Amino acid sequence: MAYSTEFSRAITIGILINIKMEEFGFEYVSTKVLAKQLKIPAPTVVRILKSLNAAGITTTKEGSKGGVLLAKPIAKITLLDIFLALEHGHLFKTEIDFIVEDSRIEQFKEVLMGRMQDAEDAMKQSLAKTTLADIAKDIVAAVYEK
Repeated sequence: MAYSTEFSRAITIGILINIKMEEFGFEYVSTKVLAKQLKIPAPTVVRILKSLNAAGITTTKEGSKGGVLLAKPIAKITLLDIFLALEHGHLFKTEIDFIVEDSRIEQFKEVLMGRMQDAEDAMKQSLAKTTLADIAKDIVAAVYEK
């Protein structure tokens, strides 16, 4: 699955939008600025922003003064919000088909899907506890520790 890169990039985009909003006095941030500063291809930034916008995490404006803003404070945006905006569903694909029909295989599939669901639930609970504000705070702390 390719969610890890997109997910990390979306978190980084959210943090940079917040930094730029504070720096520019809450003016819209262009996708070109985001792409250049994060060294992410512009089409990738646009794709991520479409998902974040559809989920109500960002808001966009067209035109020469256009760009993107966060739709709510970073303290109200969880990592789970971002994850769900990008993934639209389950972490693991659990459709497993075998050619052989055997009750042991059916039991294996049931146990495996249960374990995978437990892992997904634990991950989602963890992501729900962390906001972009928490990440930003950790970044500032790391900078000042150096």
